[in-house]
Amino acid sequence: MKKLKIFFILPICVLISCNEDEGEIDYADLGANIVLNTSSISNLDENHTMEFSIITADDVTVTDMEVAIGTTTVNASLSGDTATFNSSLFGTLNRFKVDDPETSQDESKEKISSVEANTISTLSNGNPYSKDFTVKITKALSLEKGLDAIIYNTTVEDTLIFKASTKSAIIDNISLEWKKGKEGIYAPTTPLGSALNVNGDEIIFSNFTDASYGYNLTVKDTLYYRFIATSGTLTDSFETYIPIVSQTFESSNKVTLSSDLTKNKLNLGTATFYTDSNTDEAEIKFKSPTGFETEGTTDIDFVKVGDLSGESEYFNTIDKLFAEKDLLIAQRLYDTGTKETEVTDATNGDLYIYKITRDVTEYGMIKIGDVVSTNGGTSLTEINIEFGEAEIK
Repeated sequence: MKKLKIFFILPICVLISCNEDEGEIDYADLGANIVLNTSSISNLDENHTMEFSIITADDVTVTDMEVAIGTTTVNASLSGDTATFNSSLFGTLNRFKVDDPETSQDESKEKISSVEANTISTLSNGNPYSKDFTVKITKALSLEKGLDAIIYNTTVEDTLIFKASTKSAIIDNISLEWKKGKEGIYAPTTPLGSALNVNGDEIIFSNFTDASYGYNLTVKDTLYYRFIATSGTLTDSFETYIPIVSQTFESSNKVTLSSDLTKNKLNLGTATFYTDSNTDEAEIKFKSPTGFETEGTTDIDFVKVGDLSGESEYFNTIDKLFAEKDLLIAQRLYDTGTKETEVTDATNGDLYIYKITRDVTEYGMIKIGDVVSTNGGTSLTEINIEFGEAEIK
């Protein structure tokens, strides 16, 4: 057993220090303390050696120790200043698994359960010694980096990283299954083209389309993945889901384009107005009677959005299309539409797709709101617009 021989006060301090969290026994009076070294194991570690450190005063030894869960007990093996027992005492650890895809990625990653047990020891000084302890049970599989979404048809990479970790259990292999939506049926998949690394791996999504991996998933669908780790006859699984989203512009600006020559020109990139005399910084300007046109040499043109009834339910009206801010739909409508460099008669509810090239090419939408004309000595027309844009990557 470990002996504390420095001076009398030290063993008291050492023995008391472990008593703060327990609040049950004054270990200095007993002359011994037991500290759990194995504080957590995975749900595949059903045959792991659990270890305690034994700390005693000079004249005290631990002669016997039992570990109990409820009415089930086992004898711990004593060797010097350590005691060990096998985690098989805890029974089936997979009963603690967390496998709820409706739980957020971060919550699933951190969620754990635990086993409550206690030790019953015989001390050479005749004092009884019982101490409770807790072992956390974690999943062998977890996400190192989750994905909030996969962006459809973009060259920008989205990476999902999972890891596998046990105390001593050997993971034989990790397989992966996929399905479309919550109600789908799982099927095997090998997105990397080879077996997954048993310690963890990363799956990179790039240029994801309905043809990718044979999934036939498009915008508004949800990809479900289920990872399965096998260790002998034991398995652990982890499920995650990833919505498929389109490329969009993140925010929009609401402004008023006016026939007032002190503010009749607009830079769409900065949402800044300029006077009619400014010929350098504006990109569009007011056009009589109720429209707008290209300013100067700006590389921009417009396509008016027509009937959308043939689109999906998410884009079958102008309001829905603008609310979704879907640039891939906008690009398609632009490519198939009639390009104009001027609009003379915009009315409330109209929607225009524009393509503009500065250092890069961006697509955007201009939605027409109220159009107000007044005659207070000088005729004034104001067009309320909401617009936004972004580069398609």
